Amino acid sequence: MNHDATRPDMPADGAILGYGPMLPLVAAGIGAWLLPAPWPFWAVHLGIIWGALILAFIAGVRRGFGFGYARASKPQEIATSIGYFTLAGLALVIGLPSMALLMLVLGYVLAALLDRRAALSGNAPRYFATLRPRQLLIGAAGLAALLGRAIGS
Repeated sequence: MNHDATRPDMPADGAILGYGPMLPLVAAGIGAWLLPAPWPFWAVHLGIIWGALILAFIAGVRRGFGFGYARASKPQEIATSIGYFTLAGLALVIGLPSMALLMLVLGYVLAALLDRRAALSGNAPRYFATLRPRQLLIGAAGLAALLGRAIGS
């Protein structure tokens, strides 16, 4: 990845590694509504696992940035990372799929907002200001489709 934290344009690997992991969430959301049984069940449960893994990864990215970039606010990076990781972990242990998906939608929307803000203040790579809202709201849309299916079942 690009190590220039002030670079405003998104590097190609940032786009690929940012948007690529959102595609399974969108596919799961579509599959949960369009595929015959038992696929909706699997789409919801695998979507929860994938969504939580990605949110935990994003927590690590934020904390890693705090380690590697001296200007980043260490307390802010730690608090943000813990928040994202906690929501991801709760999604994995909450037995009710609708509650797990609610945790993930909340985490993705928070990350979209907080990572954009962090990028503008120097606590995340500058290009996150444009990447994170788009990237994570795409993922949140897939998770919301799964949530709708889980509630409707």
